[in-house]
Amino acid sequence: MRLHILELDDLGPQMAARGARFRDLFIDWLGPALPEAVFSSTLVPAGEPLPEPGEYDAYMLTGSRAGVYDDLPWMQPLKDFVRTAAQTGVPLGGVCFGHQIMAVAHGGMVEKARGGWNLGRQQHRIAAAARDLFGGAETLSALSFHQDQVTRLPVDAEVIVASERSPHGGLLYDFPAMSVQFHPEFRPQTVTTMLDNARAGGPPADVAAAASASLNGALDNERIGQAFARFYRSALT
Repeated sequence: MRLHILELDDLGPQMAARGARFRDLFIDWLGPALPEAVFSSTLVPAGEPLPEPGEYDAYMLTGSRAGVYDDLPWMQPLKDFVRTAAQTGVPLGGVCFGHQIMAVAHGGMVEKARGGWNLGRQQHRIAAAARDLFGGAETLSALSFHQDQVTRLPVDAEVIVASERSPHGGLLYDFPAMSVQFHPEFRPQTVTTMLDNARAGGPPADVAAAASASLNGALDNERIGQAFARFYRSALT
């Protein structure tokens, strides 16, 4: 399986100075669940050209500090890519911003959450129809780091993961596309570093402190990785 990662941002100056990129986090997370995958990547905001959807077997869209409503020059071509992938049956996964721009490309809406930032370790409910995808689990714990979220469902999508603060936390489409709002590729240290280096307008101090206090609990990153692996394998069978 040739799985291509569309990196939609860097991880901020401190992690970039250490050579860390989104692709590294995704390979570390998905690699054990998909040992047959050969990974490659494109850093889209840097001006690297998007591949043709059929150039690789499957794709993954990462997070970004940008908002889908920022209308940056690389966003419309990316929306076109998402729609073309759906039309041609190329499997597409997405996380956080990837989840959001997939939703917008298919007629959904993304806005700032009324409850403010969603940060730290959070519990989510898995829809009954999607539990086999997640190995039979009814709930999962994952790390969140977002202010925007999907507020209107896109066309041909069903909710597979939800929480009180993120009711559209995971989506599965009628065509081969699956996405989640939270960050299964993050580890607690990733969140800590991002909080320490948040830009002006970032999370308020009390919200950041509460997020930091939540980071010691167990996470279901492996289970989520296995769910994406099942999705990709099923779509390519």
